[in-house]
Amino acid sequence: MSLAISQRHRRTYFNNPLVEESLRHLPAAVEHPTSVEFRAYLAENLHHSSAQTRKRFAEYIAQRFSQDGQMNLFLARALAKFGDSRTGREILYFELLQSAPVLHDIASLWLAEQPETGAPRSSLLAFLEKRLGGKSADKIAGAAVAAFRRCRKLTSPKPAVYIPVWSEPPLEAFLYVLARLYPERTMVRFDIFAGQPLIRALLWPRPCLAPLLEKARLAGHISKVSELDQYHQFTLADTGSARLAWLLGDPHPETLVAREPTVPYGTPSPTKAAPVKPRTRRATTKKPTKKPDPASSHTRKATSKKKAKDGQKPSPRQLPLLPREE
Repeated sequence: MSLAISQRHRRTYFNNPLVEESLRHLPAAVEHPTSVEFRAYLAENLHHSSAQTRKRFAEYIAQRFSQDGQMNLFLARALAKFGDSRTGREILYFELLQSAPVLHDIASLWLAEQPETGAPRSSLLAFLEKRLGGKSADKIAGAAVAAFRRCRKLTSPKPAVYIPVWSEPPLEAFLYVLARLYPERTMVRFDIFAGQPLIRALLWPRPCLAPLLEKARLAGHISKVSELDQYHQFTLADTGSARLAWLLGDPHPETLVAREPTVPYGTPSPTKAAPVKPRTRRATTKKPTKKPDPASSHTRKATSKKKAKDGQKPSPRQLPLLPREE
């Protein structure tokens, strides 16, 4: 059993971004939702020839996109829908930033601050050495640059010179990020949303955010966009899980709830209705098939004698059954 990666290690270390492998295999987490199951799946299905390499890379991916032993199924379902597209890579990049704080810090505090002409590798190494004390700075820098390049966030026109790529995201990626950042229905101030480090790390130009919010409103994910006094704010239309269900094509939660109660909750079960009483009276008057006991015959004989004394003829059916008294 592998040990969990410590929070300190998560914050200060990043290696092997494995972007292509994650794009290809993370949709399988829908069928293998625990980190143990998914790790075993990756160890069997990664394309690397060495079993040891497959096992090590499986550990990286399973740890990176899981929490408390459960895989990130929001990400898995999104990549199952969007695949290896610009939308899929944008969503994967967002989740990479969430899972690797050191990558988030590099993107928001270093890459987003570089000019259009770019910055040399030595600038990145100096940035990391201040935070890591020189430990693994070169290795982490290489992994971060590889992740940025594969997620289309960085170009390198010449060796060891890095230029950030600011671009408007696809609407679907924007809606995914909104749902993940705000899991509850709430009102958000635009300046707070646009100014948070994660949005800078995504390299989304600020001028594109207001038009994207309006598109999100037209798509039904935002119920209202307003400017009150000096505040520009927007209100989310529903919970994050409901908005993700709309985005990913899952059945709407309200539809699922409506289908559940097939019988009204206040209606008693048919097995609990007032039962019909058995016909016990008829059963007791039914003639017995066994031979009558002597006491019963003596009683009928005495009754017949009394009726004879009173001048009443006994029933013809009873005459053969009663012996004549001498």
